[in-house]
Amino acid sequence: MNSARQVELARAGKAITAAAFALVLAGCGASGSTDKDEPKASESPAAASASPEAETVADEAAEEEIAAETVDAVDLKVGDCLVDDPDAEEVEAVDVLPCTQPHDSEVYAAKDMEAGAYPGEEAVDTAAQDFCLAEFQPYVGTDYSVSALDIGYLTPTPSSWTLGNDREILCTVYRVDGEKLSTTVKNSNV
Repeated sequence: MNSARQVELARAGKAITAAAFALVLAGCGASGSTDKDEPKASESPAAASASPEAETVADEAAEEEIAAETVDAVDLKVGDCLVDDPDAEEVEAVDVLPCTQPHDSEVYAAKDMEAGAYPGEEAVDTAAQDFCLAEFQPYVGTDYSVSALDIGYLTPTPSSWTLGNDREILCTVYRVDGEKLSTTVKNSNV
């Protein structure tokens, strides 16, 4: 049984239409500049006023990294944090770990599409774009258009739909600036 998932990254600036919303991971990149490329004042590091004891506790916590666990892409669930963004067009397995460890992205929403014949890649992508954008603010706590985060998604492939009965769209979120996340983005208002 083929359990591969298609991976899409969506970079939607205010001026980009829904038709241009998705970028296929394999061989595609964003060009040009959007307001998301500009660092926000809220992203600046906090003042270095932590006590030496607090710094020691933070250093000890950083040393207690937990090993990542490899899971099938079809077994991901909301709240899972991915070590790395999937870098292939089709993904069968990913490494997840607690969101308190440095990670690239987090699964923030999931939805099954209606049963039936595979509707085609364009229909699946449109459904994923619409769903993931609608679910962003309720999970993160801030509007997508002003967030320091961006959207990606995993969708069924034609073969995982047919052979594996895979109908699930998974929405992921990651930092626009490419920095690692070190905590969950749920209700983070980032």
